[in-house]
Amino acid sequence: MHKTILILILLVFGTLFAQVRKEFVTLEENYHSGKLNEARQQLKNLKPNKDEERALVLYYDAMLKKDRSDALALLISCTQKYPKTHHGQLAMLEAAKLHILEHDMTQAQTLLRGISSADIVERFYWLAVTFYWLEDYSAAIANAENYSRLNPNGKEIENTLHLIADSYIGQKKYQSAVSTLNKVSRLKDYDRQYYFYKLGLAHELNNNSKDALNSFREGYELDRYSQIAFQIEESLFALRTRAPSLDLSFLYPYKPLEIVADTTLVVSGTEPEEQVETQLLPQTSASLPQLPPIDNSKPIKISAKPNTGFYLQAGRFSVEPNAERLSRSIRGMNIPAQYYEDRSTGQATWVVLAGPFDNREETDRARNLLMGGEINSFIVQY
Repeated sequence: MHKTILILILLVFGTLFAQVRKEFVTLEENYHSGKLNEARQQLKNLKPNKDEERALVLYYDAMLKKDRSDALALLISCTQKYPKTHHGQLAMLEAAKLHILEHDMTQAQTLLRGISSADIVERFYWLAVTFYWLEDYSAAIANAENYSRLNPNGKEIENTLHLIADSYIGQKKYQSAVSTLNKVSRLKDYDRQYYFYKLGLAHELNNNSKDALNSFREGYELDRYSQIAFQIEESLFALRTRAPSLDLSFLYPYKPLEIVADTTLVVSGTEPEEQVETQLLPQTSASLPQLPPIDNSKPIKISAKPNTGFYLQAGRFSVEPNAERLSRSIRGMNIPAQYYEDRSTGQATWVVLAGPFDNREETDRARNLLMGGEINSFIVQY
């Protein structure tokens, strides 16, 4: 009995290691653990003597290339010379990804359809990507669902669910997109801000402004300064053009200064206990601070963030024309405005500023005027 078990164990391990020798397995381990220099050095010393080893060497030689065209040439060579080997099949997958990067979906599909190994389930996800870009949404959904069914915990599962949702949106099946996105929230680990952003878009397309607002807000408040937050902000402003009653005050939380006015007047010649109480008169429009005049000769786009002065930040956009449009709208309200490009986060955004104003009173007055025009803003002082 013990002899039989030992023979079975040897057969199993013999199957696993029969295809390649130990030094080739070590090369693979070094590559996947990030030891790329060691892997490159090993490649120079390996002497393959069968097709699986030759395919492995050619495959990792391609994967270690820094130039994309060099890598693709080696991957294609591997697929042509050793198409039935495991690494020949992996080469088809990686070559297809490079073709997708070049937007050559037809060639990518040819390679992906050539993969016959049941172990390479990832091919279904990349097939779905190609069909999505070719606007064949039914085929994209079918292949993405294949991946989801065969590898529910795979590394591409979150992307797969988003791709299915996007495909449903392409078909104008917005409720199906919402239902698919809800599956994302059941994953153990996922990008929560991106999830809420996409969910908000799906609700908006489904004419559900309330749920769209709630989703956008949830996503925005996770990180107000990320690139996704800027996209959410743009979506919210676009949403409000269709639903003007939406409250977007959470975008720019602003707490007015509470100034306690002294309502007592000391009459000359009296003691403190004889102070006469007077009532403050409300300000008339004539008593409100006047705003600086508009100078339309000044450029709508300035070269950098201002150095001094009071301003109102009215928006931050990932698309420059949106910033220009808002700046012109504010100027149309007789309030000075401009925008500038900000790259402090590593990505370009365009910030809209109303101003400059001479003092806090002018700034508050301008802010109230913007609020009357349904433009939220907050005070910044440079």
